[in-house]
Amino acid sequence: MFRSFILSVILLLNTGYVFAQSAFQKGYIVKSAGDTLACYIHYQDWSDSPAEIRIKRDLTQKEESISAVSYKAFYIEKANQLYKSHTLNLLYVSEDVYETKPDTYFQQTLFLQQLWSDQKISLYYARSDKDGRIRFFIEEGPSFYELINYSFYRQKEGQNYRVAVQEYKQQLEQLTADVARFSMTPPLYASRYLIKYLQTYHDKKYTEEPVTFRLKDEKSTFYVGLNAGLERLNISDLSQGKNQASVGVSARVNFPQNHQQMYAKIAFHRASKIVVLQEETRRPVDSNLKTIEILAGQYLGGGKIQPFYNVGLVIFSNKIATTGILTPGIGVSFKKRLELEVSHFSRLFFKMGQEEAPFLIPPRISLNYYIKLNGPNKLF
Repeated sequence: MFRSFILSVILLLNTGYVFAQSAFQKGYIVKSAGDTLACYIHYQDWSDSPAEIRIKRDLTQKEESISAVSYKAFYIEKANQLYKSHTLNLLYVSEDVYETKPDTYFQQTLFLQQLWSDQKISLYYARSDKDGRIRFFIEEGPSFYELINYSFYRQKEGQNYRVAVQEYKQQLEQLTADVARFSMTPPLYASRYLIKYLQTYHDKKYTEEPVTFRLKDEKSTFYVGLNAGLERLNISDLSQGKNQASVGVSARVNFPQNHQQMYAKIAFHRASKIVVLQEETRRPVDSNLKTIEILAGQYLGGGKIQPFYNVGLVIFSNKIATTGILTPGIGVSFKKRLELEVSHFSRLFFKMGQEEAPFLIPPRISLNYYIKLNGPNKLF
């Protein structure tokens, strides 16, 4: 029965992957000549700026790829997200120690997400997959430039120091210098603060003209969950592997905007009627297994049904022993609210009290139901 249950979980995960890969959303693309074509775009909640995307002319046709080299822009209607193509000359900064400022550049053509725009100025978000560094760009008429912000290591008197280069503060002050009564301090190098800064400048300069585009200021989403399932792990005897009822509670935070597919979670689970052996007498006694989990994870795809994975520290405790391991979990989620999860199926890098503990260990399988604390809770 348990093997059949595992097989069902694997099939569900594959089904979730298929649904996630089918998440084509209505929008349009702009060709290099300026023509606009309505289509369906495979939305992937990009944290790295895409060099190409997949589209369908209609949902019955095969998908095709379009690149930032050949197309000017694309727009996703439901998410209200606009991306424009730009060729970038990007400074590469490694973890090496530099004698002078870094001066190695690489070039990429990417679709950059527009965050804010008025009649004169636009703000863009970019992140290259070649270095993973978040960047912001300003478009002001024919001028397009990066807001410079990075750090590097420099050696002085035998010690390594991290040097911060924050030229973007001077760039913003120069940008807003034409409004004498504007005295706002340049903000942190993050989208929500840069948007607020440009919005304040706009309101001072154009008192009656609205902005043409502003990305919704999304915040982290918080959930609390109830979990129930089967626990198979006995840390005092890994070979036991019996099914025990498990119940638990959890709290989860999903991060905003370009990181909304990522989450952090803390959970507590309890399984009863686990038999352990007393160390002195070796007599079996009834116990329970308590687990505390601190995990980080990510959802895959952009549909209502999404596979997910997580990894983190799990502390197990019964009457005889306590142990902690770094362990993964996988599952499939419906609207990030209803989830089927397979947890702690591997001990990864830690031993578990038993010298010959296997790499794969008996897992817990649970059904998790989450309530959103700061948003709509309609599941169906």
